[in-house]
Amino acid sequence: MCGRYTFTPGNLALFAERFGVGEASTTAAGYNIAPGRPVATVAADQNGEHTCKLMHWGLIPDWAPRTERQYKMINARVETVAEKRAYRDLLDSGRCLIPADGFYEWQVTEDGSKQPYWFHLEGSELFAFPGLWTTTQPDPDDDVIFSCTILTTAANEVVSPVHQRMPLILNKQYESTWLDRSVAGDDALSSLSSNANGSLLRRAVSRAVSSTSNQGANCIEPDDDGLRERPSGRLF
Repeated sequence: MCGRYTFTPGNLALFAERFGVGEASTTAAGYNIAPGRPVATVAADQNGEHTCKLMHWGLIPDWAPRTERQYKMINARVETVAEKRAYRDLLDSGRCLIPADGFYEWQVTEDGSKQPYWFHLEGSELFAFPGLWTTTQPDPDDDVIFSCTILTTAANEVVSPVHQRMPLILNKQYESTWLDRSVAGDDALSSLSSNANGSLLRRAVSRAVSSTSNQGANCIEPDDDGLRERPSGRLF
């Protein structure tokens, strides 16, 4: 799964140029982005133009009961996304990119504590998770809510010692394909088999990240007792 990620302030300035959209709000950047927070996304409008929009992280389908709407659908499994009621229609018209430069997972240690790891590309390069988005309006007088989810897959050899799942990272050349509304959902899913997950690096980091109240750069500081960074093998 992906339950926390980074979109560090240093990469915020690159966002507009990197994705060909307007500037993202400074509130979208962070070292410890958690579910339920407004996150930066890139999506295509009805005219095919790419736009930046803040969306609630945790997909909220119209049919979901109010009691089921809190942070439940932060991830969607790529293996079954075309079969699930909440996602299948969004594959054609509700695809988006969720910019990031890393994500976290936790490993249970021998003493029962949890060691966090930060997974990222070389140089903390800005990248994008493939996502799905939708809108809902709980009541006629309420504002429309834009919400999104991140697609995940089975972990590769760098992530698997820490967690069984990981978010997909799009190869840059397929980002426009994922956003292209003229590309059918099945074809867009096929493009995900060529991804950047094979270039991931792993770093044991400060346990400060385990609390969402910690939002500073100390969240990605190396833990001297953890594993050093190392490249992964390819996923596919």
